Amino acid sequence: MSSVYDKFIQLLNGCSLEEKKKMFLTLSEHIERSEESLTNCPTERSYLEKQYDRLVTCHNNLVDDVSFLDQLRFELDSLNLLSPQSKKPKSMWMTQLQDTEVDLSNSLPMSLYPNICQLLEIVNNHDSVKGNLDCCNIVCYSNDKKTLRLHADNESYIDGSFPIATFSVGVDRNIEFVPFGASYTNVVRSINATNNSLYIMHPGTQSILQHRVVAGDSSGATDHVRYSISFRKYKKPPNSPEFTTPPSSPRTAPEERSCQKPSSSAKSPITLLVGDSFLTPLDSQLLGKSKKKVINLSKGGNKIDNVMQDLESFMNDPRNSCYHVDQIFISVGTNDIRNCRYHGVSKLKGELFKLVRYVKDHFNKSKIFMQSLLPLPISPDNHGYIVRNVLSFNQIIFQVCSHERVYMLDVFGLFLRGNFRDPRLFPDDNSNIHPNKRGVGRLARAYINRIHCRQFDPFSPN
Repeated sequence: MSSVYDKFIQLLNGCSLEEKKKMFLTLSEHIERSEESLTNCPTERSYLEKQYDRLVTCHNNLVDDVSFLDQLRFELDSLNLLSPQSKKPKSMWMTQLQDTEVDLSNSLPMSLYPNICQLLEIVNNHDSVKGNLDCCNIVCYSNDKKTLRLHADNESYIDGSFPIATFSVGVDRNIEFVPFGASYTNVVRSINATNNSLYIMHPGTQSILQHRVVAGDSSGATDHVRYSISFRKYKKPPNSPEFTTPPSSPRTAPEERSCQKPSSSAKSPITLLVGDSFLTPLDSQLLGKSKKKVINLSKGGNKIDNVMQDLESFMNDPRNSCYHVDQIFISVGTNDIRNCRYHGVSKLKGELFKLVRYVKDHFNKSKIFMQSLLPLPISPDNHGYIVRNVLSFNQIIFQVCSHERVYMLDVFGLFLRGNFRDPRLFPDDNSNIHPNKRGVGRLARAYINRIHCRQFDPFSPN
C-alpha cells in the first residue's frame, strides 16, 4: 500500500470538514497526475484494472461467414461516407424504429440494409449484450489520419441502462479509455479493434470513462478504411420529456426544432452560465460539444445583484419559454470584494445566501453550481487584503453551498503553481486579473467536464 494512503488515513483523525476536503483534493490530484502513485500501489492498480476490464470487454471473430462480411462491407460502402478530403470522419444514424414511434429526420431506416439488420440480431444475441438494441451510429475512417477525440457516448436520446456494442470492419484501430477528470495521457484501458471484432461498453462506462480513436498505421496495406458500427438503445417512450432525437439534421437545425411550439412537458434542456467577465470568453458551442445547448449570459463587471437581474430578464423573455434550465453555473464575487479592502468580505455572505435562494426558488428543478474565485494578482500594495479576501470569499461560497445543498465548482487550485498564481495561465502584465488563452482553455475544460459528467461529486450535497 502506498504511503500516501497511510498518511491520509492518519491525518483524517481530528480534522475539520474543510481540512478533510483539502486533503481529499490533494489525494485525488496525487492519484490522477502521478504515475508513480499507481506504480507503488500494485494492489490498487490491479483492482482498478479489473474494474475497467469489466466495464469494457472485447470479443474477436464475431462472425464466421466470410461472405456475409463481404456483403456487409458492400452495404457500408454504399452509404457514401468515404471522404478522404474532410478532416473528421463522417457518420450516419440508422434505426429499426418505425416512423410512427420517433422522428426519423436524422436517421435512415435499418430495414433498407438487410446485412446491418442481421448483424444487429447477432449482436443482440451475444452473451455479453442480451439486450434489445435498436439503432446504430456508423462512422467511417477513410484513412489512418482520421481520429476521434476523447468523448463519452452519453447522448440524451440514448438509454444508458443498455450496453453500447461496437463492431469493427476494415483495418485495425486502437481505442483508448481515460477516466473523467484525469490527464488525457492517463490511459487505463486500450483495445485493438480488429476486423470482425466487437467491443462492448457496459452500462456505467459513459459516466466513468471517456474514449478516443487514435491514428492508425496501415502502411503496406491495400485498404486503409475502417467502419465502426455502434449499436445502441433509444430511450423509451419516445414522447417522454427526456426523449430527444439525434442532432445535426440538415433539414432542421436543433435550435429550430427545440423552439417549435413546445409543450409544458417537452421543453429543451439547456445549461445557463451567468455572472462576471471570467465566463464571457467561454464559447457556448464548444462547451455544449453539439450534445447540449449552452447559453452564456455573463457580463463584465457583474456583481451579485446583477446576476439576479440577468436571470429575471432571462425568465421574462418569451423567446426562452421553450427551454428548461437543467444546469446553472454562477461566477460572481471578484467585483464585489473590491469594495471590501478594509472591512473584509463577511458582509457578502448574506448577499450570497440571498442570490442562491433566489436561484433555487425560480429554478427549483435545476442543478446549481457556484464557481470559486480564481487567484488574483498581488502586489506590495494589495498583498495583505487580496489574498485574505479571495480565500475568505471562497470559504463563504463553500459554506453557502453546503448549507443550501447546491454544488461548488472549485477551480481555484487549477490556477496555482505550487502555492502561487500560475504565471503560465495569465498575461505577462501582473495587473490583469483575467486568464490568458491557455488559462481560458483550462477553465473551459473544467466546465466541460462538469456539464457533461454524470459522476458523483463527493463535495456536492445533492
